[in-house]
Amino acid sequence: MIKYKLICEKEHEFEGWFQSSDAFVEQCAAGTLSCPFCETVNIRRALMAPNLASPKTRKSQVTAEATAEATGEVTAEASMGAGPASPPPVSVSGSGMPAEAMVKMRELVVEMRNLQAKIKENCRDVGGDFAEEARKIHYGEAEPEGIYGEVSETEREQLDEEGIEILQMPWLPQDN
Repeated sequence: MIKYKLICEKEHEFEGWFQSSDAFVEQCAAGTLSCPFCETVNIRRALMAPNLASPKTRKSQVTAEATAEATGEVTAEASMGAGPASPPPVSVSGSGMPAEAMVKMRELVVEMRNLQAKIKENCRDVGGDFAEEARKIHYGEAEPEGIYGEVSETEREQLDEEGIEILQMPWLPQDN
């Protein structure tokens, strides 16, 4: 069996287990593989790091499988026998997070990445000069425009004291 990390055209990520690489290709070509979140059939393999079996990882895999079996948890491997038309479910064994929370978290990450893309597309990156550029715009020394960059906690507090409103948001690393 081969486990692939999969991603759909709407950037939903999930896992699937296949008999072989050819089985994955055949199921994609036949349109029998679909995203468990949005049911689209446009699926591709995501970039994955190789899973090298060491004594430590073998032991944790056996423990996770035993826990899933004992609790009745369904993993992608166990559910693939349900038939080719059923979408592979997301495996959440051992994550400690409910499946609904994982789905919501993935959706939020996709939304954050979309927002970051819009900001990069429509605003100018001023890097570490953010506070200086924000002041120039606020005081009319520069044309109003959308900017983004980095600001220290002290600079953020100073901008706030000057009445310069900024939105601080976490910046996700690039998804590879």
